[in-house]
Amino acid sequence: MLLAPGPVLDLIARRLTEAFATGLSWPMGLLGLAAIALYSLIALPVGLWTEFLVRQSVVSGRLSLGWDALRRFIAPALVEETIFRVMLLPHPAEGVAAGRWLLWSIVSLALFVLYHVVLDKTLYRKAGAGLSDPRFLLLAGWLVLVLTGAYRLTGSLWLVVLMHWIVVLVWVYGLGGWARLSRPSPGQKSSVSSL
Repeated sequence: MLLAPGPVLDLIARRLTEAFATGLSWPMGLLGLAAIALYSLIALPVGLWTEFLVRQSVVSGRLSLGWDALRRFIAPALVEETIFRVMLLPHPAEGVAAGRWLLWSIVSLALFVLYHVVLDKTLYRKAGAGLSDPRFLLLAGWLVLVLTGAYRLTGSLWLVVLMHWIVVLVWVYGLGGWARLSRPSPGQKSSVSSL
């Protein structure tokens, strides 16, 4: 039968079901906070030292932070974690050997980095967002390692989505991301104010 799902689709459906069904708990929340702290210990000094991250606050009467934050929960956080963690990586319940899991983790990392380079060269080309900037790719790669570890330990899509979302919100609203993603056209006043 042509429309019958194949083994790959069955595997992806199983992974999605398991990852979506794995809820959050206090221990997972603490693990997530510890993982974000670990990420920050390296990302903040490196990002500030290389001047990819800059202290800023977003100031705009037109900006609806609530809707914008919700949009960033959906994309990039939910979309990217569903694809690059859940669909590509074996769920911990699958019992995949560590070596094979590591191999899939490397594939996931490489595709995540390539995806951001393609985004920068297509969707964000006019903004000059810097998503293919080696400094961004280094920080994004470090984030992937932290998120992959959290997913391996918990199997929860929701934990890695929340972690990813928090990192994106901090970057966009406090560390220069807004300016990179929404560069004003010539003659237009910037909505970003440096601290």
